[in-house]
Amino acid sequence: MDGHKENVLNHKEDKTVFEERARYDSPANIFTIKRPAVPKYVFIDEIKRALAPDTQTEWIVLDVGAQMGFDYPATTPLMLGRYARINAGQSLKGKFRASGEIYYGISGSGNASKADETIYWSSGDVFALPGGDETEIVAGEDGAVLFQVTNEPELIFHNLDAPSPENAPTQAALYREAEILSEMALVHDEQKADPNVTGLALHFSSEKRQKMRDIHPSIALAMNSLDANEIQRPHRHNSVAMTLPIQSNNVYSVIEGERVDWHKYAIMITPPADLHEHHNEGDERMLSLVMQDGGLYYHLRTIGFSFE
Repeated sequence: MDGHKENVLNHKEDKTVFEERARYDSPANIFTIKRPAVPKYVFIDEIKRALAPDTQTEWIVLDVGAQMGFDYPATTPLMLGRYARINAGQSLKGKFRASGEIYYGISGSGNASKADETIYWSSGDVFALPGGDETEIVAGEDGAVLFQVTNEPELIFHNLDAPSPENAPTQAALYREAEILSEMALVHDEQKADPNVTGLALHFSSEKRQKMRDIHPSIALAMNSLDANEIQRPHRHNSVAMTLPIQSNNVYSVIEGERVDWHKYAIMITPPADLHEHHNEGDERMLSLVMQDGGLYYHLRTIGFSFE
């Protein structure tokens, strides 16, 4: 046998397990690789179930992960939303593979505990908890429904465990509804006078995240509003948006030319980079809680915001 060929064969036979694991890919243009799109979606059935009088105490997951090619639950590539339905006097527990948890009180009241901290909340309040360990939510005498968002898909993607609460980037914080609305009123006229305004919004942060002006390294959270009978200027950005309509009578979005009607408390997904605008044809101000995976894009300087 030719000596060179014999050496090649021996080399193949002697490959280590690490060499056997190696794979190579050489597309002409790797930037043209396509993955399943983030879908436009409205979770109508899920909010109906959360609010139905006969629904038991449970977590209701907002999962379109399979549509995006994932084998784990996800609402967007980095975020997972849930409704928490808790009947009167009952509690609901969960342990989430996340570095932070954010909540909005849709109805009722109660308290939420993590480690040695407890937050007492009412409907209309926003609150955050650190990731890691077990969360317990106890409902008051009227029961409760909440919306929750975490970054579980992000940690699953990286195969990371949740941090301990004391090491989590997000800290427990409470944002009362009355204070949120008061803060929004203070800047309403100033924001509206800006020709580049996309929405009259209030962004949430905390003592721990104040320097970065966000509530979580991956998740940007804002309360957005639009005055009656007005249209939000069309725009786009690289971050995915999850919108929780709060005041939404006669409100709809137009996403890449397609009308998407709003349904109160039904989470709506706006895909990344899609041109979109919001229309308020009602007689009251639109109000919505908006979550985006914008934290990472701002950190990478790739938010890609533009009009039209």
